[in-house]
Amino acid sequence: MATTLGACLPVDQGFDRSRVGVVIPTCNARSQWTGLREGLRIQGLPANQILIVDSSSNDGTCELAKAEGYQFYRIERRDFNHGGTRQLTVELMPWASVVVYLTQDAVLATADSLDQLLSAFEDRRVAAAYGRQLPRPGAGPIEAHARLFNYPPQSDVRDLESRHKLGIKTAFLSNSYAAYRVQQLLEVGGFPSDVIMAEDALVAGRLLLAGWMTAYVAEAQVYHSH
Repeated sequence: MATTLGACLPVDQGFDRSRVGVVIPTCNARSQWTGLREGLRIQGLPANQILIVDSSSNDGTCELAKAEGYQFYRIERRDFNHGGTRQLTVELMPWASVVVYLTQDAVLATADSLDQLLSAFEDRRVAAAYGRQLPRPGAGPIEAHARLFNYPPQSDVRDLESRHKLGIKTAFLSNSYAAYRVQQLLEVGGFPSDVIMAEDALVAGRLLLAGWMTAYVAEAQVYHSH
């Protein structure tokens, strides 16, 4: 059962990193592999806690992932679904209490980026968190502006009451770099497989309606823009 907002709850003490799984859907990720790999390496997370779910790449992504010691799971390209594939990965990591999602073009910017994101869960009322996306090096002004608008330098925590101030943006959350408590994710039905996109915002909305909170952690940074 979801906790009641405003309840006085202690923070989690000594977050267990051994139960954190990192999931990255890929499709022909070779050209982006170096940045992705180096960003992961500096987090200090064991390679076997990282899962690559790959949509039948033909550029050697499989070999690159296995060489790093990552877990690897292949699906047919036609079977990829933003929600359904991510839900599959929850089932593939039954030992994880928190699952972190990245995209193949999101590069972790600092050595403490993962720990900063996980710090949101020190508050037991927070069920999901997402990090700040910085413009990639060389990004044009329009590309950079979009990131600065959606990902400001100030962190915040949202509950259902935040809708009176933020409106629809209360449920904003991006799986380009986000983390979820698995138990609470499953309690609200997991990721839907019947939506084309915005599976992250849909889950965030369900969590808020169930009485949980979501967090934006500006200190947890990735380079990611288009």
